[in-house]
Amino acid sequence: MRGWLRGALLVVALVSSAGCISLPTAPHPPPDTLAPVMNEGIGAALAPFVDAHPGESGIALLQHGPAALLARAVLADLATRSIDVQYYIYEDDLTGLLLTEKLLDAADRGVRVRVLLDDNNQGDREFALKVLSAHPNISIRIFNPYRARVGWLRPLELVADFRRLHRRMHNKIFAVDGITGIFGGRNIGDNYFDADRRSNFSDFDVFVAGLLIIEATASFEEYWVHPLALPAEELTRRPVSAEDVQAARRQLRERLDRLPEFSERYARALEQLQQYIREPEETLTWARAEFVVDPPGKLVPDSGAGSPVFDRLFELWGQAKDEVLIESAYFVPTKPGSRLIEQRAREGVRTRILTNSLAANDVLPVHAGYAKYRRRLLKAGVGIYEFQRAAAQGEGDLRLSSASSDASLHSKVMIFDREITWVGSFNLDPRSAELNTELAIVIHDAAIAQRAAALVERDLLPDRSWRLALEPRESGGLGLVWYGERDGVGLRLTGEPDASLGQRAAVNILKLVPGLEGLL
Repeated sequence: MRGWLRGALLVVALVSSAGCISLPTAPHPPPDTLAPVMNEGIGAALAPFVDAHPGESGIALLQHGPAALLARAVLADLATRSIDVQYYIYEDDLTGLLLTEKLLDAADRGVRVRVLLDDNNQGDREFALKVLSAHPNISIRIFNPYRARVGWLRPLELVADFRRLHRRMHNKIFAVDGITGIFGGRNIGDNYFDADRRSNFSDFDVFVAGLLIIEATASFEEYWVHPLALPAEELTRRPVSAEDVQAARRQLRERLDRLPEFSERYARALEQLQQYIREPEETLTWARAEFVVDPPGKLVPDSGAGSPVFDRLFELWGQAKDEVLIESAYFVPTKPGSRLIEQRAREGVRTRILTNSLAANDVLPVHAGYAKYRRRLLKAGVGIYEFQRAAAQGEGDLRLSSASSDASLHSKVMIFDREITWVGSFNLDPRSAELNTELAIVIHDAAIAQRAAALVERDLLPDRSWRLALEPRESGGLGLVWYGERDGVGLRLTGEPDASLGQRAAVNILKLVPGLEGLL
């Protein structure tokens, strides 16, 4: 059957060759590497403080969506030499268009802008990306691309080349002038910044200034020149005219006029970011931080490339003495992982894990993979919490959309012994460990760890998350119970909260699928 599918794909590809591209076979020539800009703009302001804190970086936590969006917009406006952007998802909704306009404005000022995107979510955007890359100061590359650029061919190609295309670049970098950047769990799109009217993600980023950015840009370079990075102009043969560029910018501006209250909020964000840059001794925490990243070769089947991110996480968890506190949007511990978690909990390491409830999870197979381990983890003394779809709005939360919306967890935050904070793109699941490339910032500072822990513990409160427990059932044995709060009223539920009958049935069926964890 597999050979038949490969043959069918080959025939289809041959008769549809106009809709396909060829993958590069050798690394791209390295671009002119730009050193951190330390004599003008952001770099000049930060230089004395970077010199005063050798081996450290200035760090601020960015939990709230609008603040995280506006921080990126402000950094783009303050850029004087370079902007490097690397994401798994970059939507063309309002927030994506806002950042795109900021990148275009920077390019107009002479700033070199490079955008590296995974191909899994590009859809039919080839021409739009080619229009953007027509700007002399903007370069766009697509990582691990499908050969087929016609939508209906992609499922066939995925089957035929599953081992490569099932692996994706999940890294998230927004670096400016080689001296400042934002890292964390957020992709670019309305629901990552509390701007979606239907559903929004609760997420977590860190603003970083200083020498750590040199490591981040070095990682970006490694991905940028990798053979799996395809220039956007090679995605389509359709030519780009000057009229296409003008029309695109006009349409961009027309759509952005619909973003509410942006000017006022942008002014507040600009003031805060300028404080970070002008008064970093007072507004940033200077601490030792590690940049941990997977190599791009991890996406090449049989390359033997491991996961430094997973290895470092395993090491930190094994070294924890008192406490591990975790938010992981997708949590599938697997048998080896659950054994480690149980062992550390039984050794006295207080362990609390927050992940999505079934109703809040946007990937049902992931919930099925996780649900199998709830009982054994609870029996080992692990605290299990599930984020509510109707989570109460956190204190200080701001929304770019005035409409109410469902909530879902997307953050990947871990705190070890209230001394070490981990923020990045890595979920506690087999996909992050074995299939995707990921990155993480590991911050060695007790003050930051305490602040991060306070933010996570706010998410554990009963108006935002369900606390799971095992309690005796009338029919005998132990049953799962969910404790929470809704509109000030305490709740005790014996079934998956807020989940539909269809969701529950689908998860029960998926639990029976052999080898499911290897596909997540």
